[in-house]
Amino acid sequence: MVLQFMPVSLDNFIRLVANVFDSFTAALFIRSDQGDDLRLVAWESLSPYIVPGCNIGIGQGLIGWVAREGKRLHATCFDRDTRTLGIYSRDIDIKAFLATPLPGGAGVLMVDSKNRYSFPEKKQRILEDCAIVASDLWSSWKSSRELRFYSRWNKWRRGLSGEIEHLLASLKELLGLKCGLVAFHERGNNIFIIKATIGLPQKVRLEGESFDMRKGLVGWLLRYKKHLILSRYGADKHKSYFLWPGEPFDRGPVAIGLFQPIKAGALVWILTGDTDLSGWPEGLAELLVFSLDRVINDYTAKIPEI
Repeated sequence: MVLQFMPVSLDNFIRLVANVFDSFTAALFIRSDQGDDLRLVAWESLSPYIVPGCNIGIGQGLIGWVAREGKRLHATCFDRDTRTLGIYSRDIDIKAFLATPLPGGAGVLMVDSKNRYSFPEKKQRILEDCAIVASDLWSSWKSSRELRFYSRWNKWRRGLSGEIEHLLASLKELLGLKCGLVAFHERGNNIFIIKATIGLPQKVRLEGESFDMRKGLVGWLLRYKKHLILSRYGADKHKSYFLWPGEPFDRGPVAIGLFQPIKAGALVWILTGDTDLSGWPEGLAELLVFSLDRVINDYTAKIPEI
């Protein structure tokens, strides 16, 4: 099984690994974009207690150890509670565990067994070869997605026009996110003003409202003058918010914030939703702001009325 957005080739590959090793579970973990944890992206298991999409910290448990140390790990006569692996929600009493890192620290490939107490040396080496194949499949898929994204971005860039609300809508479509806003901060002021929103309930209107720039994610972007891309946004809605904790935005796990200096001050663009960051190229935020600059500069004479 593979997570949403993942390539079918990984599903076929992980099923092959499970068959080759006659494993109870075969699973592939990929290092997150932040680099501090691993995400389960594909698995084949006889257990109903797999935790789909689970995250394991680098150095956490046996799987995290393999990622941190970059070394193969073979646990024979396994006598631990399997919940310590981070992939099972219940103890399922396996007898052997084998995991190896992907090249370049990209992730971890693991298998376990309920009918043998160890994996022979030959099978251990085969798993290392499988990890190389998994890395190649993952890299090829990421490259393919990035090329498709660049194609969409180029079409989006060439078609940019219209007022701020139209630009926000087109940015949302490009990134595959759900809702967001654009805020304007006039230089020397302690507040910012909402210029456009998208994805809010029909009766909610925030345009023209002003907020303290010391609060929320918008204020953070303005104070630090940075872009921000998050893949685990909104877990704590009392801490992760754009404007205030009870705001009407339907915050998803992915958020992107863009800081755009303009003649009269700065614009902040924020969008949130649920999408796969592996399709986004490095330097995406800078690329988007560069594209928006060309259009926004056409409105220089109208700022701050934009």
